[in-house]
Amino acid sequence: MKTFDGYLFEHDKTVQLHHTGPAGECTITALCRFAQESAGRHAERLGFGITTLGRQGIAWVLREQAMQVLRFPALGETLRIQTWPTHAERLLCHRDYRILDGEERVVALGTSAWFGLDLESRRPRKAESFFSLPWDLLPAPAFGEPLPELEAPAETAPSESRIVRISDIDALGHMNNLRYVDWIADHLELFGIGGRCVRFVRIRHAREVMAGDGVAIRHEVDGQGGVRVAMSGEEHGREVCLARVVPGAPV
Repeated sequence: MKTFDGYLFEHDKTVQLHHTGPAGECTITALCRFAQESAGRHAERLGFGITTLGRQGIAWVLREQAMQVLRFPALGETLRIQTWPTHAERLLCHRDYRILDGEERVVALGTSAWFGLDLESRRPRKAESFFSLPWDLLPAPAFGEPLPELEAPAETAPSESRIVRISDIDALGHMNNLRYVDWIADHLELFGIGGRCVRFVRIRHAREVMAGDGVAIRHEVDGQGGVRVAMSGEEHGREVCLARVVPGAPV
């Protein structure tokens, strides 16, 4: 079935110095940022952006994100970011990404799930109440198969404590979702696992944390080349997020 051009959004980004890590290559956090910037621009074009939804008292909040890096782009490379919605279910609206290099080779694939937060009640809104598209006209998902379920590391796994700072906070008053990626990379590097070169990350957010909150981060190597990571609030002990990362140079 034909896909209408308006449902696939593209724009270009050039890798700048502040997008790179110690190796001079674009970090996975920067690639996630490129993807989310494109999502925001496309949502505005479709009539579901933060400006339009803000007038309805709704804000987009990220529930889950995943990014697979096939090759880390170098400083100065120009990338083409592609994004499109894929489907909606109850509370969640799903959106995927593809990042191409100058020769149109795929360097990264991503997927995400968002919900509309009612700013008055601070509760999610049903997707159908504010978001609808002709789903049969949209491209197929970026990943051919569903990603495996996330698993928590053991309670006794190695851990560290961190405090949420003002620099971690976004416009909604909670920790920005990209800071979770940075925190995970910092944590893995602390334990000598190579967090500065993460080629796959998947994070599912469970609850917000605010400036001043203490967060416990723990990890466990899963025996399949990946690492299970969990964050929990130190005051209440409840889950903040679950994640799985795969460190090391891309294959």
